[in-house]
Amino acid sequence: MNEYYIQYTRNAPAFEACTAQYRQDFDEVSFGVGAVAFAVAVALYWLLPVWKTRRSKVASLDVMDVHGTLRPLLNELVAVAGLTRSPRFVVEPAAPTASAVAFGRWRRPTVCLDGGLIATSDTQRDRFRAVVLHELGHLHNRDVGVTYATIALWRVFLLLVLLPFVAVMLDNLLFSGTPDSRGRYAPFNTHVLVFSGLTVVAVYLTRAGILRNREIYADLMATRWGASREAWDGPAPQHCGVGPRLVTRFVELWRTHPSWALRRTSLTNPKALFALEGLPLFLTGLAADIFVWHYASLSFGTSLARALLLAGLVVGIGGVALWRAVLYALLTGQPVPSGWIVGLWLGSGVVVGQLAGPGSSSNHWLPAHPEALLILVAALVLVMTWTAQNAEWWIRSWRGRSLGPAMFLGLAVPTLVLASVLCWWYVLGETVTHGWPFTTAGLLGAYGTPGMPPAHIGPLLEVVAVVSVLPGTDATIESLWWAGVLLWVLPLLALATRRRRPTWLAGVLPETDALPAPHPSGPGRLLAAGLAGGLVCWAGLAIALAHMHTPNPAAVRMTGPFQLAHMMWPVLVICGAMALTAAVVAAVTKSAWLLNGLVAAGITALLGAGATYLLMRTDGCLGPLNTMTNTCRWWPNAVAGPLVKEELPYALALGTLVAGIATFAGRGAGLLLRRLPSRTGHHLTAQPTTQRRLRKVEQRSARLLAAAVVAAGIGTTVLTVQTSAPAHSSRPPELMLNQSTPAPSALMARIQGQAWAAVGGLDHVLAFYRAERDYDTAFKAGEDATSDAQFATAMGQLRTTCDRMAQLTKQADAYFTVPNPAGQQVWSRALARHEQLAAACRTLSMHPSSATTQAATAAYEEAFDSTDAIINWLAETGAIRRKSS
Repeated sequence: MNEYYIQYTRNAPAFEACTAQYRQDFDEVSFGVGAVAFAVAVALYWLLPVWKTRRSKVASLDVMDVHGTLRPLLNELVAVAGLTRSPRFVVEPAAPTASAVAFGRWRRPTVCLDGGLIATSDTQRDRFRAVVLHELGHLHNRDVGVTYATIALWRVFLLLVLLPFVAVMLDNLLFSGTPDSRGRYAPFNTHVLVFSGLTVVAVYLTRAGILRNREIYADLMATRWGASREAWDGPAPQHCGVGPRLVTRFVELWRTHPSWALRRTSLTNPKALFALEGLPLFLTGLAADIFVWHYASLSFGTSLARALLLAGLVVGIGGVALWRAVLYALLTGQPVPSGWIVGLWLGSGVVVGQLAGPGSSSNHWLPAHPEALLILVAALVLVMTWTAQNAEWWIRSWRGRSLGPAMFLGLAVPTLVLASVLCWWYVLGETVTHGWPFTTAGLLGAYGTPGMPPAHIGPLLEVVAVVSVLPGTDATIESLWWAGVLLWVLPLLALATRRRRPTWLAGVLPETDALPAPHPSGPGRLLAAGLAGGLVCWAGLAIALAHMHTPNPAAVRMTGPFQLAHMMWPVLVICGAMALTAAVVAAVTKSAWLLNGLVAAGITALLGAGATYLLMRTDGCLGPLNTMTNTCRWWPNAVAGPLVKEELPYALALGTLVAGIATFAGRGAGLLLRRLPSRTGHHLTAQPTTQRRLRKVEQRSARLLAAAVVAAGIGTTVLTVQTSAPAHSSRPPELMLNQSTPAPSALMARIQGQAWAAVGGLDHVLAFYRAERDYDTAFKAGEDATSDAQFATAMGQLRTTCDRMAQLTKQADAYFTVPNPAGQQVWSRALARHEQLAAACRTLSMHPSSATTQAATAAYEEAFDSTDAIINWLAETGAIRRKSS
């Protein structure tokens, strides 16, 4: 697989041009089919109530209410439910059950009462009220129209989209083409079929889960309006073994109504509505990955759009559920969910989507290195853990009337962070699943510094080579690297806000004064931890610069290894200090350990960046810390400018991700250390600490300092984004690749040569022949000229021919390289000869003389021979066939 990536990277412009010329654009077909399916779904949505009414053979309520007692009762219940418009009540006489159902369109709903319910309306009045109020609860929640709209879309999808698609893919897999072609593309077609099956399962199970929650919400509305809870006394649950219990739970996943036991429990404790169940989260990640893969097949499905769409779906759905669970836990006094399990389930769904579909596997059954997909799981675990802890902090400290803005910010940040990782994944990560395609020397050589790659690659440069392709090291604004800074800026902003009773809490728990503060000591301790990390970073920078010190800087400062080490040593030191600070803070912190670690690491990064900037501007004044010069003066920004363009994006983006990973290691170490004394018989006793509240002046100072750090972090990021947009975009990727690709077989070499000639290679060769003929015609016209006017006209034609040949050479050079190395040598020689001919021709047309004529004639003969050579090579390898003379 990597050889294909290498060939693509070498020929990216040619591939895009070829794709634009030969690609079959199905966007209009896709949108047309989607529009037809949507129109059919709308028509089905309008017809479903009519069909349900006729199928059930319902009767009007006035016909069945012979005593006239039901209409006043139903009007009373409609008033209790607060509905401004009464629904249409009908009766299904043939239904013996004591139940009811609400259906219909949004503006004209219908409530159908079963005949058994009508028959027992007098003897079991409480049950009758509860059943009717439950159905009115659906109308109050406005979920009836949405439910039937999803039913219409689901049925249209199955009949008009899924079945034809599966039929076509089965035909491709089993019947169409030759057995060889079917076997060659069997992995891809199988992946697509599996994708289709997973789509059906994911959508159906997700829909069933939503419908079950819909019933619980209607139950809660009914009990709020006074329905008797005895109406939910269904059949008692049967106690069974582990095996039957698992079977029962599996069967319940496919049902659209919850069990009676769950419904009874939810009336007093609706924790099921806020539970973070693994299967829905797994299906969310799976369905999002499937949807984004189909979206990528459209012409406008760019990598950035795909990344934002997948991150928005996964973090948006999982994050909202996490915020709701955190809020419910805080209001009910229950433990706050950690969030990492949510990220693990979401990431597992995305990974299964990548493995089951052709995204990472391409035309193979499995990628060569599926373990690389764990990067996506780790990214989701990180952002969802951050989301849970950040939600707790902002819920405790938000002062607005609604939590909506706080939740929007709290979900936008992890969405952008995950999208930045996905941008890297779509460009490079999917390739890593098939092996490491780079060489260390190539990665170092791609920096473009003189003397690179070095003859001897030291340990530091080995680290630099790997770091240069990690997520967060692309400094362009489109890579969203700057979003990582918000992971510690936003929580610090929550700590900097003044604590008082939140306005939104008054409408939820009027008797509660306020929730506990997110951090008992405010931002003071985190600022101190960040300062300590900054001092460690300063010491590390001093040691690094002293290690780079040389008594004769002018002799080495222009060499590639020294320049690269001078740029990357501060980056590695800052990242290391951030990781160390985050790990230590997370180890000693019991709650919100990830936020505390990231905030402290962010402060460390700002102090480290400032120290590096000062050391660079004052280089030459620090004795053994001098690296580039021995002249003591305040160096202008032109000297320190590369720091802003190169080092800050690395330190702020990569350092934040590294610090996030380090917090998990620190958290594990902290938990392990807390358990060690209990194993040896020694128990840690809580030392009595009387934490006095800080004085108002000290509290205000700490918050002002935290606000200043937030402003500094945002300002530094904005400055870096503005100045670093083209920082790494000019690095030639083909230099970084491992060029040692395996030699293809003879059959594959012939097929590659045929493809190279068929899609444009032969056209370029024939264009050279025509240009050579035009040159020969113009040249002879100049020889046969009998007057100055004729000679001038011939030179003008020759000049036009020269320009056309130069343009043809440029276009041919932008075309694909020949897959066969021997053929590429012949093709490169032909390009060079025609470039020389164009230059010699132009010189002859502008300065005609015997010397320029002789040079142009020699260049013409060599170009003509090189064109014959590429034709002969294509014919010998079987790429083309010569016409019989």
